[in-house]
Amino acid sequence: MSEPNLSVIMPVYNAERYLREAIRSILDQTFDNLEFIIIEDGSTDNSLTVIQSIKDERIRLYKNEGNLGIVYSRNKGLSLAKGKYIGMFDADDVAYPEKFEEQISFLENNRDFGMVGSWVKFIDEKGKRLPGGWKLKAPPEKIPSIMLFKNYFLQSAVLYRKDCISKFSFRDGLDILEDYMIWLEIVSEYKAWNLNKTLVNYRIHGGSVTKSKSGEMQAKEKKVFKMQLLELGIDPTNFELELHLLIRDDKPVTEINTLKSIEKWLLKIIIRNEDLEVYDYKILIKVIFNRWMKVCYKASGLHFKMLYFFFTSEIFLLYIKSYKLNSNN
Repeated sequence: MSEPNLSVIMPVYNAERYLREAIRSILDQTFDNLEFIIIEDGSTDNSLTVIQSIKDERIRLYKNEGNLGIVYSRNKGLSLAKGKYIGMFDADDVAYPEKFEEQISFLENNRDFGMVGSWVKFIDEKGKRLPGGWKLKAPPEKIPSIMLFKNYFLQSAVLYRKDCISKFSFRDGLDILEDYMIWLEIVSEYKAWNLNKTLVNYRIHGGSVTKSKSGEMQAKEKKVFKMQLLELGIDPTNFELELHLLIRDDKPVTEINTLKSIEKWLLKIIIRNEDLEVYDYKILIKVIFNRWMKVCYKASGLHFKMLYFFFTSEIFLLYIKSYKLNSNN
């Protein structure tokens, strides 16, 4: 086989139920100049048997000596990859046939981008379509500010330039959110974006991280948020980190004092960014105002108290001022 233009890396651990469909979705890509690096991470089910039953010269199978974890397996795959482009893919997801052809075409025509993702549909363990999805439309320049508050990509949807991702590595101690951290590093140096089309089915099931490790994920999220906030000169208290999580999640806000605390916290971020200029000021104001609107919507049970507080808040006034400046320019 000639040198591949694309390397797809798939760590596998106890994924036999979904593995065949995931593997076939990579092998059946319309872009076929690829090598498929599968890292078998000490599975205790029949995952290895499933992999070995699929015959294709593009598959390169490597077996870890025991279960060494997702971070080790992703980094091992990166060290073995030969392609100009790198696709990470999870063993329970499904790629649309045109995924990599579409993404490679984008990166070929947009040389200043280090990676590109896509929109995603959610499916259950049987492959049935679930409500919702990952359909994010923000322009590239807005994404670094958004990622101060939430993740903006999904691993199976992302394609990297090798000369971009090779500057970084997935970090030990941040498994579950190892992808979030590396994306933060990438968007600080490169443009990144999600193609506005669905190219992946993301599977949600009882064994998935979103279901089985939600408590651990929150602890890791706090760690990632804290790393970003330290760059703004903010060493957040646990209470402030809890507020940060509340801004991101879907939990209702039931007390006006909670709204006041969130406003104070968001204003603190704005003020520190004015001093250090980590984020573009106008873009950060827009992103924070959007977060503020969503928080107030979650407090709709407070009725007129919420409306009064929203329209008299300093965040609202800063947004109006920033909007007028943009209009004048």
